[in-house]
Amino acid sequence: MHPIWFNLFGYPIHLYAVMIATGFVVGIWLATRYAERVGYDRDLVLDLCWWILVAGLVGSRVLFIVVNWDQYYYPCVDVAYFNQLYPDDAISEPDCTRLLRFWNGGLVFLGGVIGAVLIIIWFMRRERLPILPMTDVLIPSLAIGQFFGRLGCLAAGCCWGKPTGTGWGLTFPPRSMVFHQHLDEGLLTAAADHSLPVHATQLYDSLVGLLLFGVLIWIRQRKRYHGQVFVWWLLLYPLARSTIELFRGDDAERGFVFQVISEPLNQLLGLPTGSVTFLSTSQLISLCIVGGALVLRHYARKRATLTPAPADT
Repeated sequence: MHPIWFNLFGYPIHLYAVMIATGFVVGIWLATRYAERVGYDRDLVLDLCWWILVAGLVGSRVLFIVVNWDQYYYPCVDVAYFNQLYPDDAISEPDCTRLLRFWNGGLVFLGGVIGAVLIIIWFMRRERLPILPMTDVLIPSLAIGQFFGRLGCLAAGCCWGKPTGTGWGLTFPPRSMVFHQHLDEGLLTAAADHSLPVHATQLYDSLVGLLLFGVLIWIRQRKRYHGQVFVWWLLLYPLARSTIELFRGDDAERGFVFQVISEPLNQLLGLPTGSVTFLSTSQLISLCIVGGALVLRHYARKRATLTPAPADT
């Protein structure tokens, strides 16, 4: 955990924000490079990427705030009630700036995806261009952006995992959120030097992004219909994300639609007794995405029989 990279003229440069920015820059460079190869205007793609940047940040932040509503609404409008809910984080005056401080953590990846997809649909319809070919251009960039973004999560100390006895568990310092969680749960004392070892779920998700990037590039070189690359991401990432969710320990931050505990599965995976298995907000969204992917696959394949996709050059 290394939230602040360095200070510039007295202002902290947060590594979380730097990694997100790096993901965007690399993703945009890869997308525009490929888009030009297949005949798209560079300025049009850059314009779309700007809108995706805005929509992705807004969508990911909005979903995080919705899931953690009481941590953002009450500090702004009802300080006394917030202090009752979170006595350890008590504040003396209203604070509405929490809504904007995403560099401390607080972006839900799937919320950003939803925002990006909506803006792509709007933009391509505005330009009177087909949507699915553009999704195949852009979606590998989303995967590589995920790779960098989750490294930012590791630096910020968010999205942590459940305690583990495996040799690859990570520990976090006393100032971290996971340390305070373990302290509140009585798993360690305030004199401890670090948290319990936890699953490196940030790295799990980051490596999934890197692997998906390679898989999607491979599929794109062999695709048989427009939208095929996009469909495969819609199928593969939600499955990977739902699996990683089993190892996540930040239950309060993620939010649950309802809670189901499967002790046989906990024992199989080596998770602590009482760990919640289903159904987190992200797992619910993932299920919806997979269902939508199957519908989109049928639609895209059906259109491909009428208007075959040209081979990429």
